[in-house]
Amino acid sequence: MSVVIRATQVIDDPRLLDLLDAGERERADRRADPHPFITAHALLRRLVADETGVDPRAIDFQRRCATCGTDRHGKPHVVGMRDVHVSVSYGDRMAVAAVTNLGEVGVDVEDLESADFDGFGSLTLDATECAQLAGLQGVALLGARAQLWSRKEAILKATGHGLVVDPSQVLVSAHDAPAELLEWKAEQHLPGPMRVSDLDVQHSDHRAAVAVLTTQPLTLRLQRG
Repeated sequence: MSVVIRATQVIDDPRLLDLLDAGERERADRRADPHPFITAHALLRRLVADETGVDPRAIDFQRRCATCGTDRHGKPHVVGMRDVHVSVSYGDRMAVAAVTNLGEVGVDVEDLESADFDGFGSLTLDATECAQLAGLQGVALLGARAQLWSRKEAILKATGHGLVVDPSQVLVSAHDAPAELLEWKAEQHLPGPMRVSDLDVQHSDHRAAVAVLTTQPLTLRLQRG
C-alpha cells in the first residue's frame, strides 16, 4: 500500500452519520457544528473500508495518546489491523484522511484563515523559519504560513506527540521547497526517520501535508470525495 489520501469538502449529509459508531456520534453531538467532524470520520471509515475490504460500519477505531497513554484522546488506530496506519484532519470547510502500511502517519489540512493572527511566528516558527517569510504579504504570507503549519502538524500527528511538542522546535523546509523535516529540537524523543510531503487538495484557500515514520520514499495516491 502506498499512502492513500482522500479529501472532500465538509457537507451536511444525514447518511454520513449512519457510518459512525456510538462514541463518534456522541462526540459529534457535543459540537456546535457537527458537520466537519461527521464528514471527516465518515471519510476515514470509507477510505479504510475501500483499502481493506471491511464494511465501514464494522471498523473499530481506538484513540491512543503517545504522551500519557490514555485512550480518551490521541491519534486513531484501527483495532485488529496493526499494519494499517491512519490519520484524519478537518476544518470548517474541508476534511482529509490518510491510510498507509508504511508506518505511523499524520495528515493535516489548514485554512489560510487559521494562520491569520498576530504572533503566529512566535508561537509556531523557529527564528530561521520566520526569516524565510520576510517580505511576504497578504495571501502569499498566509499561504506560506499555512503550508509550514500543516507540515508541522502532520509530523506531530505521525509521532503521536501532537501539540505537547512546541511546533517551533520542529524545523521544516522553506514553504516553496519540497517538504522535509530538517531538525527536531524538542526534548521528546523522535520515534524514527520521517518522510513529509505537501498535498495538492485543489483548494486555493487551503494547504495540506502528510508525514510518515518511514525511510521509504512516499508514493501518494490523492483521491477526491
